Amino acid sequence: MRVLFGLMFSVCAAEACLAAPSAECAGPASLEENHSPNSLVALGNWFSENHQLQCAVQAFQAALAVDAGSSKALDGLARALIATGDAQGAIRLLNGVHRDEVTTVDLAVAYRKAQMFDEAAEVLRGALKTYPNSDSVTGALVSLEAHQSHYAVAQRLAEELAKEKPNDLEAQRIYFRTLVVIGDNDGAVPLGRKLLEIAPKDADLLNLNGFLERKAGDYGAARKHLEEAVAINPNDMNARVNLGLVLAQLHEAAAAKEQLEKAVELGATEPQVRIELAKVLRALGENDEAQKQLKLYEQKLKEQDDQEQSVLKATEAAQAAKDGDNRKAAVLYREAIALEPMDAELAYRLSVVLANLGDMAGQRAALEQAVEADPKFVLAQYDLGYLEFHSGEDTAAEEHFRAVVRTVPDNLRAWLALAGTLATEGKTAEAQEAVANALKIDPNNPGALDLSRKLAAAQARQ
Repeated sequence: MRVLFGLMFSVCAAEACLAAPSAECAGPASLEENHSPNSLVALGNWFSENHQLQCAVQAFQAALAVDAGSSKALDGLARALIATGDAQGAIRLLNGVHRDEVTTVDLAVAYRKAQMFDEAAEVLRGALKTYPNSDSVTGALVSLEAHQSHYAVAQRLAEELAKEKPNDLEAQRIYFRTLVVIGDNDGAVPLGRKLLEIAPKDADLLNLNGFLERKAGDYGAARKHLEEAVAINPNDMNARVNLGLVLAQLHEAAAAKEQLEKAVELGATEPQVRIELAKVLRALGENDEAQKQLKLYEQKLKEQDDQEQSVLKATEAAQAAKDGDNRKAAVLYREAIALEPMDAELAYRLSVVLANLGDMAGQRAALEQAVEADPKFVLAQYDLGYLEFHSGEDTAAEEHFRAVVRTVPDNLRAWLALAGTLATEGKTAEAQEAVANALKIDPNNPGALDLSRKLAAAQARQ
């Protein structure tokens, strides 16, 4: 049976859950009572808005189990996975399905969160050919370019969109935001005021104008706009941070503390937030708490520096691998992993270059590290299964292939790999069940049909 394993890697469509969200997930009764796809998507959106992200994931998975082609469920699940920090899960989800404009942007965002900037840019540039002058696609590409300090490119893209669509608020917002990010205050201030006149209750515009006013030292105007932004969108951590900083400048320490602590609760991780909160706490005489925030500030600075250094080394390693210098790539990936040991993607990339070098032991160790960091990283699980099978470790191979199909139930190649492994173990009935699952995905797959016939013949001989 081992000759069946000339296997390629494939990560297919959505991770599906056949049940409604678990009992621990309590949402509005009006939504929980109806398990139609639209109601499950609405429930997932409610969970997301209320920061119950794991419950949101379950709701969107349940919606996809009922309607695998639901773009709204795919979008919701991708966003929820990204919000939980599982960018790789979102990438696996979206790479195997038909994508529309929204889910294409979701994929690019997931790549960006995974520090895979080239892949994110490729997705977005390709999308612009399909959706020219798209606000969402252009906005995502502008944001990506600015994040990589490609400010001239970001400004050009945003300005071109704004000129093309002078009456489109979203296009103008993208240009305004870009001017804010690159520090062009002379251009940003008048445009921000103009847009706020058009949409005076827009929380995002209120926050950005308040940010500019804070930078200019106009704390009274900033406070007014930021308080309005927080009132409209209480869960915007950026507006909370800006308002907290303004209140600190106005020597309203207790109010500043409230806003900054709420920002941290909402997910603000920037070191500046910790140091500013420490200052406010010290002003209130809460010195022990202030000291805790200072320690967290130092920790965040180190984490940020390690991550930046890791990204630089990983980028250099990727280029070395692209140039065919796998030895240099391996050294650089190991240096990147030393800084970010729980980055499953880095460990997996190292395994690929080690495989190219013929270092099977090193490849295995890197794959095991990737799986330890992320047990649902199906590429690493699949590769480990492949290595174990060819080493004659059928039980271990079975475990890894089962991990793949648990995570991605419609991964055809994983079902075939599992079936072949089970057959070599003499588990004919289980192997036939695995093949049957493969044939549900692709009833005409030649490999699955051939293996099904061989298993039937083997069972007939028993």
